[in-house]
Amino acid sequence: MIGEVLIDRYEILKKVGAGGMALVYSAKDHLLNRTVAVKILREQFAGDEEFVERFRREARSAASLSHPNIVNIYDVGQTGNIHFIVMEYVQGQSLGHLIKSNKKFSQKFIVSVGRQIALGLGHAHYHGIIHRDIKPHNILITEEERVKVTDFGIAQAMSGTELTQTGMVLGSVHYFSPEQARGINVGTASDLYSLGIVLYELITGKQPFRGNSPISIALKQIQETPAPPSSFVDDLDQELEKLVLDLLSKDAAQRPSGAEEVASVFRRIERRLDYDLDLENVADQEVSPLPRAWKGVFGLARPKKKKNERKKKKAAARGKSRRGLVVFLLIVLVLSGVGFALNRIIPKILFLDDVPVPDIVGLPEEEGFSVLKSHNLILNVTQRVFDNEKPLGYIISQEPLAGRMVKENRQISVRVSRGPEEIEMPSVLGVSAREARLNLTQTGFVLGSETEIFEPSVAPGTVLEQWPEPGGIAVKGTEVNLVISKDQETVVSIPLPDFTGRDFSEVQTLLEGLGLKVGNSWPEYSMVYREGQVIEHNPAAGTEVQLGWTVDFVYSQGVPHVPSPPQTAREPKQEPLMEENSWQSREIVVDVPDGPPQEVVILVIDDFGAREVYRDTHKGGSRVVRSVQGRGEEAKMQVYIGARQFLDRYFRD
Repeated sequence: MIGEVLIDRYEILKKVGAGGMALVYSAKDHLLNRTVAVKILREQFAGDEEFVERFRREARSAASLSHPNIVNIYDVGQTGNIHFIVMEYVQGQSLGHLIKSNKKFSQKFIVSVGRQIALGLGHAHYHGIIHRDIKPHNILITEEERVKVTDFGIAQAMSGTELTQTGMVLGSVHYFSPEQARGINVGTASDLYSLGIVLYELITGKQPFRGNSPISIALKQIQETPAPPSSFVDDLDQELEKLVLDLLSKDAAQRPSGAEEVASVFRRIERRLDYDLDLENVADQEVSPLPRAWKGVFGLARPKKKKNERKKKKAAARGKSRRGLVVFLLIVLVLSGVGFALNRIIPKILFLDDVPVPDIVGLPEEEGFSVLKSHNLILNVTQRVFDNEKPLGYIISQEPLAGRMVKENRQISVRVSRGPEEIEMPSVLGVSAREARLNLTQTGFVLGSETEIFEPSVAPGTVLEQWPEPGGIAVKGTEVNLVISKDQETVVSIPLPDFTGRDFSEVQTLLEGLGLKVGNSWPEYSMVYREGQVIEHNPAAGTEVQLGWTVDFVYSQGVPHVPSPPQTAREPKQEPLMEENSWQSREIVVDVPDGPPQEVVILVIDDFGAREVYRDTHKGGSRVVRSVQGRGEEAKMQVYIGARQFLDRYFRD
């Protein structure tokens, strides 16, 4: 691949990594003049259409994520048999590489990494995406110790396909949740369990469950309780250990309620660790000894006086001397404080340093406060507004912008999200399509698809259905799909004539005149119909069909030629001229689920291969009844509603 250019834009420079399903290269984006990472699907998966489609769909879904702790996906494409994802090129190393180097990590580093992973997962979970493959190799650490979570799209594609290659299982089984090990549906809590495994390994240097085979490790994930990390590490923060063990609970309901809660715990631990470190630094500072000249002032080296002189002092004189000493000490302390202020504090107030403004857009408010504080800047929330893109409590914008140079202690004004605005879905049922469109757009919704169907009891142009349904709570900006009645004149259907016994060439001309099309056609020997005549067709005669429909045919290729048997003394055994036709017919009843209109497709798979015998769109709650035929003992039929399979049955069942 080195030197190749994908879609006349991405020039492959060098290989930078490899995984079980993909190879990763650095590449030059000639359109935007930047370096990117290109992940290319391995050749053995490129031929699996179902996997490729899931790969594309989930990669596009992950591309919708935008967060500082998630690797950005820029593009998804295909050239020839090469399927690829273009994403942000991260300068740094994977957490797996750092762990492999046997490096001992500080608790501050572990907490920082865990918090950033949790923030990235929280953003993904908010947008309905579950990673399902959190492990050190999917966590990148930049040179500035910024965490980048990667491989969202591929992880989702893996979950929907039966991949049984041993390499795939070995790559992640050490980080599987008990739900994944059991093979049941997983939720956001599964990602939190995997995060717990990663933290355990960062703390102790080893994974909590090991075994001789993937199956034995999976069983341990389900059954065994890990040893407490403190049994391997001294002076481990108790709250950090409790969080890790909570994340590793076998029962998903016993784990933290979400990634945001985990990030909040990490922030609390970070603040405490920073405070403890500050106390240690203060304790370690040595107090400078007093100058020799000051010792006399503090009574540490008073000159000796003669015994008889001390006896002659009166009690009143002693009291006055002590008071004078106290006053003198107070004056000295005040003057010292003023001098210190003049030399240290006042210059810092008058001559503040310039610092760059960090980028805090997209961060939670609390984290933005911490980031600004580390730069000696102050967070100032000026507005809290509804926002469909940023979750509740996340920063939408900042002023001054990131990268500007400002004085220390400057206030950075930010707008914080109140989350998406939710309102009641208005009803547009029974009104004209024009009025419905105006009502929805003025209320803050977006027009989705519009499907037209004929309804004899309703005037054309009237809204029959809407989705989402009226009365529910929906986010502003949600797409609303409408079903609108149309004039009967636009619906043209005719009963299909009986073409049996007619010349196939003649039938093709007749179909064209009726506005119909010839679909699949198959020849078959016949003792009844002469060569070229139609034996049967699908749909059958009398079926109501609409303009543009296709009709499949079986036509005669005449009587089969059977060689004469050799003459013998005995009467030859009579063999049948040909195998008797084994056509089977079945009536299919399809109930379309309630909701928006969906497409119904019926397939027949028989001796002639796979063919589509019916395709049309029907409104929710309607019923479709069709009669289909198949040839051969192994003939079967399949029904799909809205691209999902609802029936797969043999004709003989």
